Amino acid sequence: MGDECGPGGIQTRAVWCAHVEGWTTLPTNCKQIERPENQQNCFRVCDWHKELYDWQLGNWNQCQPVISRNLEKTVECIKGEEGIQMRDVTCIQKSNGVSAEDVICEYFEPKPRLEQACLIPCRQDCIVAEFSPWSECSKTCGNGLQHRTRHIVAPPQFGGSACPNLTEFQICHSTPCTTEESMHSLNVGPWSTCSVPHSRQIRQARKRGKNKEKEKDREKGVRDPEARELIKKKRNRNRQNRQENKYWDIQIGYQTRQVTCTHKNGKTAALSFCQQDKLPITFQSCVITKECQVLEWSEWSPCSKTCFDMTSPKGNRTRTRTIKQFPIGSESECPELEEIEQCSSQGDGVAPCVTYGWRTTEWTECRVDPLLSQQDKRRGNQTALCGGGIQTREVYCVQANENLLSYLNTLKEKEESQSQSTSKSSAAPLLSITFEITASKPVDRKLCTGSVPSTTQLCHIPCPIECEVSAWSAWGPCTYESCEDQQAKKGFKLRKRSITNEPTGGTGNCPHLLEAIPCEEPSCYDWRIVRLEECIPDNEKQCGPGTQVPEVVCINSDGEEVDRQLCRDAIYPIPIVCEVPCPKDCVLSMWSGWSSCSHTCSGKTTEGKQMRARSILAYAGEGGIQCPNSSALQEARSCNEHPCTVFHWQTGPWGQCIEDVSVSTFNSSTSWNGEATCAVGMQTRKVICVKVNVGQVGPKKCPESLRPETVRPCLLPCRKDCIVTPYSDWTLCSSPCPEGDVTVKQQSRHRVILQLPANGGRDCPDTLYEEKECEAPPVCYTYRWKTHKWRRCQLVPWYVRQDSPGAHETCGPGLQARAITCRRQDGGPADVSECLKYAGPLPTLTQACQIPCQDDCQFTIWSKFSSCNGDCGAVRTRKRSLVGKSKKRDKCKNSQLYPLIETQFCPCDKYNAQPVGNWSDCILPEGKVEVLLGMKVQGDIKECGQGYRYQAMACYDQNSRLVETARCNSHGI
Repeated sequence: MGDECGPGGIQTRAVWCAHVEGWTTLPTNCKQIERPENQQNCFRVCDWHKELYDWQLGNWNQCQPVISRNLEKTVECIKGEEGIQMRDVTCIQKSNGVSAEDVICEYFEPKPRLEQACLIPCRQDCIVAEFSPWSECSKTCGNGLQHRTRHIVAPPQFGGSACPNLTEFQICHSTPCTTEESMHSLNVGPWSTCSVPHSRQIRQARKRGKNKEKEKDREKGVRDPEARELIKKKRNRNRQNRQENKYWDIQIGYQTRQVTCTHKNGKTAALSFCQQDKLPITFQSCVITKECQVLEWSEWSPCSKTCFDMTSPKGNRTRTRTIKQFPIGSESECPELEEIEQCSSQGDGVAPCVTYGWRTTEWTECRVDPLLSQQDKRRGNQTALCGGGIQTREVYCVQANENLLSYLNTLKEKEESQSQSTSKSSAAPLLSITFEITASKPVDRKLCTGSVPSTTQLCHIPCPIECEVSAWSAWGPCTYESCEDQQAKKGFKLRKRSITNEPTGGTGNCPHLLEAIPCEEPSCYDWRIVRLEECIPDNEKQCGPGTQVPEVVCINSDGEEVDRQLCRDAIYPIPIVCEVPCPKDCVLSMWSGWSSCSHTCSGKTTEGKQMRARSILAYAGEGGIQCPNSSALQEARSCNEHPCTVFHWQTGPWGQCIEDVSVSTFNSSTSWNGEATCAVGMQTRKVICVKVNVGQVGPKKCPESLRPETVRPCLLPCRKDCIVTPYSDWTLCSSPCPEGDVTVKQQSRHRVILQLPANGGRDCPDTLYEEKECEAPPVCYTYRWKTHKWRRCQLVPWYVRQDSPGAHETCGPGLQARAITCRRQDGGPADVSECLKYAGPLPTLTQACQIPCQDDCQFTIWSKFSSCNGDCGAVRTRKRSLVGKSKKRDKCKNSQLYPLIETQFCPCDKYNAQPVGNWSDCILPEGKVEVLLGMKVQGDIKECGQGYRYQAMACYDQNSRLVETARCNSHGI
């Protein structure tokens, strides 16, 4: 019901009582308590609701099997099982996600399907490979353990059985342990703290180093000058790198541990009693631990908030410190290098903070066309639309106290200029805040935090109301056109009607309200009967025929009462015959009023008639005067006997208001229909004399004195120029170093129309939005760590290892360090703090190294890997070769122990690895026990300690097929 949109409507339906056989019966035959409702609330959907409501689609749930009608099921699954999956579909409001009735969304789009067919894949059980061979027994004598493993070929899917254990253990029996071996055990002590070599030993090492350098210098003497220059430059670079490594003072020292053989009774025995293929090492190189050192805090930076505002959050200030020494070999990290605390600026000289607020433009005119389809489809092409509509406006963000801050800055400049002036008045004048409020430029909408004003509202355009007039009055007496000029002998009879319902378009849309008929013997004054006095019987009888004396007044042609002397020439009404009924006479009612005339005028074929009637109130008694017959109860008389020559003035619509320069201009504050006016104008219209049913005739046929006006003054509304805000600031281009690949190549600015032009005002500018290319951003540096060559491999000092086998050789394991520096991407030097922020983790500063002994196999360094062709599944290789005496040693030629070629799959993004199966049992590493601190060892027996659990990894290609695990990465993990 109704033409409004949205909730609040009512739907109705017919409800009646019916027999079970279908025919209608009385409502009382049905139970009233079971009567269904005949109306309900409803939501009237409009086209513009499409922007407010939409379907929300939920996720499809898990595919559920469909119960088959056939009881028998196939034993083997081949293609899968048919299933069905469902989802939730809800109609919601886009703004807040609240659910709404489905009929609203169904008005624009059918409800999406709630279920669909799906296929449940066949169960796939876990498939594992065969077990590997058993490992070696964990003990060389007595009872030990050995294990074997297997890997997953295909993981379980779609509810298949889980994978079995991937590892198995069994007890193994080796040769019985002899009594001598079981009597002793090897004890490995903990490593000592890392120590710096003695200074004397350092000096001796340096001396030996200088001697070697002298020998090298002798060898360089035979080289050409260009080679010497290259060597000199290389030394300078290395020296510079060592200087740049001031943050990492790396010192390589040594640490030792004791390895003793203990008898069963607790006494120490010779190491020969604890037979081992290779005894644990008792010394190794290490890095001297150094803690992080930082400098003192810097001064606090200025407060980020330089203005005063109690409502907004406080600002921040920071202070920093730099690292003097980075930690080396320490688990503790450096402390925080930056400290932030809240702050606020206060005082007389602190200006208030910038505040932002929402501004709105004027509401646009009420438009019905967006809702036109909700009214009458047939009115789509009409321009004069009416009813419910929508108004819109634009909302933008501005700096709210821009004018105040501008004034304060101006005031501050004035005070500064006055303080510098030599002549000062004794009393400063009181300044008042007077600044012009102008249109503020729009700023970024994110700066305004309050609730956003609405941009639309409902409005209503009143529909046109047709003019309604009363019925015509009776024709008046024949009167002069102008009683002041009675020489013309020209008269008119007039009749009038009035407006009963004003139209929305003004009185100009109504028909004419006065008609005239030419007549003869006009008069300006006449008598009017006000009422009739009581009927007085003749001859002073109590009843019977009599007369009624009329009470009259003198009226003019307009029906107004005037002095009785003016009617001296008019015919005075005579008394009216009446009758007072006698007691037994027939009693009749008073005559009714005369009916309206049957015709407006009289002609050859038409004659106006009026009727009136009376009724019998009481029949006559015995001897009384009988009632008249029925024909005597009605009377007729002629009316509108004038000929059908009716004239009236017809007016056209008022023309446009044209400015009248001869009239002084009004003040702009003059109001006319609620709008400011700025000038006086004139309006004209056409007035003609019309003969009814004929058309336009000469103006003399109509009474001139009643001619409507053709000219009237009017007030022109003020001219309204278009008002726009200043342009906003240009949007920002990309920062010098944007994160990611998002770059802004263009910047823009815009302005907002505050007032549209009207009444001939200045038009709005054509351009409200401008764009321009961003300037080329400055060079954005990226940073990287540059690693320099590893230094000489540093062994444990000779005086520490002199008692160990092979100590006469300068060989064995050691540590070497290298320098790192911070570089820009173009190679230029940069501060180390930049790399700490942007270059990622620090490269390794130290690494284990090995100086080969005479009996060791020696190789060239690995070559670079060969190039890949880009195809997934391709391989790349690298090579090395034996050098020196190693070429002749048989053990060095064993490619199983010392491979000369390495092959690996090329990296391919199309492979991905996924863990499958359960974790294995804890497996102890197969190797010697020199890394296990403080653990008692007897022979090679190892039953406890730190081990590892393993989990299988399955490698898939881009088609989700299993491939070799090694293809997922270069290590095959």
